[in-house]
Amino acid sequence: MSDEVSPSTGHGPLGPLAVSLSGGGYRAATFHLGTLRFLDRVGLLRDVVGLSTVSGGTITGMAWVVSQLDGKAFPEFYESYSAYLKRTNVISEALEGLTSKRDHGSHAWASLIRSAADVYAGPELFGDRRFGEVLGAQKLQLREAIFNTTEFHTGLAFRFRRSERPNTLLGNNTHSLPRSVAEHVRLADIVAASSCFPGGFEPLVFPQQFHWPHSFPLQDALKALGSGFERGLPLMDGGIYDNQGVDSLLLAFHDSSSIRLLISDVSVQEEQMYNVPSNPTQRGWVTLNGVSWLAWGLFALALVSAVILAGHGFSTAREDGWSWEDYFLYLVPGVLTAAVAGGLFWIRRRLKDVNALIKAQVEVDAWPSFRKLTVLEFAQMLVLRLSSLLALTSSVFMARVRGLIYKRVYQDPEYKGRRMANLIYALSEPYPGLFSEHPWMKPGPHLVKLAQQASQMPTTLWFTSGDQFEMLESAGEATVCFVLLRHILTEHKGQYEAEGTPLHELFQRLRKQWEVFNQAAAGVPEMVAA
Repeated sequence: MSDEVSPSTGHGPLGPLAVSLSGGGYRAATFHLGTLRFLDRVGLLRDVVGLSTVSGGTITGMAWVVSQLDGKAFPEFYESYSAYLKRTNVISEALEGLTSKRDHGSHAWASLIRSAADVYAGPELFGDRRFGEVLGAQKLQLREAIFNTTEFHTGLAFRFRRSERPNTLLGNNTHSLPRSVAEHVRLADIVAASSCFPGGFEPLVFPQQFHWPHSFPLQDALKALGSGFERGLPLMDGGIYDNQGVDSLLLAFHDSSSIRLLISDVSVQEEQMYNVPSNPTQRGWVTLNGVSWLAWGLFALALVSAVILAGHGFSTAREDGWSWEDYFLYLVPGVLTAAVAGGLFWIRRRLKDVNALIKAQVEVDAWPSFRKLTVLEFAQMLVLRLSSLLALTSSVFMARVRGLIYKRVYQDPEYKGRRMANLIYALSEPYPGLFSEHPWMKPGPHLVKLAQQASQMPTTLWFTSGDQFEMLESAGEATVCFVLLRHILTEHKGQYEAEGTPLHELFQRLRKQWEVFNQAAAGVPEMVAA
């Protein structure tokens, strides 16, 4: 491999790189790992000076940053981290610890995202390491390392950022995070907050639900943060604001004309973001009003039964004495019927509270209309609302934001010739002009299939088989190889052809790797030495 660098920049032929790692659970974490591995293979990883991560991309990005703190070479990091992804089911382990690990001064209620943070804090990944290690690191090659979340008070990005620039803002303009507090934040909590996607997790409240060391307890954090954080700042997935993490890179490098962006993005193409669930085959006969009257009848029967059993039990105990059989004749049935009556009364009170809340919000008494609906109709209304709301937050909003960010990058002349989109589905896309001019660039059927399989991987925090990891990691490597070649061919015509230049050497290495990737064999073979 050539070690030639540009004498003017001290970097390789493409200059300094800023990489964004999108969200997408383990699909993102593994695809991005493959991307980083290939950059290392062809000598470009050392040129990465900017990193912005979201959700699943934050898991991989933070793990890579920690490996730099420990002085690990990338192959060593790859071996340990890939093994962690293959064996760790974050949700399964978080559920196991949901009720058994509620300490550290956090809120008393059960929190799945709090439990997931403890999974990331296991000794195999981040342990109890703090953000201060990243903020004050001398061994990082990164000028900017940004881990993105979204805060729900104002709907803005909330950034845990390490910058070479003094006095860089952490948090955001509305809720500034003092460095004196940030340095005590646990890395595992940052990863959890960044990957806290709606529907799967509840918000992670900062600072109350974060883990604080004994030397800097929650009370000290609250005092340093000020009144704006007294009730807690709810943080959720950074992808809600920008699932590609590009906005943070544009902010960090807005005054640099030499930075080249590599946007690693596992967002999938969806022909239909939402399909209406099928209606019930029949409307049914039982209305909510009927259910209400049935509940009243059951309440009355349970209450009368409890009173009668209590009376007979009292008479038996007073007149004939009390034997062990009487516990099952009077006491147990009496407790059960009383519990049914009490439970029905409690449910009715809560439903009245809900109706009162709706009435206060929309100034409409919903019950007179709802009572005429059948149970099936009401259930269908709930299903339609919940399913469409999930599609809105997980697909429609994210697609809209993604379109706005890409539009900003690709319509800005400042970024012309220095932007690369490493899209997970790129190998399955048609590029007629490129393939006509360079037929050798057209991916073989096995690579097209690989891209399609990678795109179909759901957004989870676990693997059901080792094949899923291998498929996604291989897709990351092959895709970024294709993207780099396409970038050189289209943006550097007349520059890469001259032998003996750094760009020509890089082009030859990439083409050699692409030929191996693209050979007509099932699957993706092992890479050759570059």
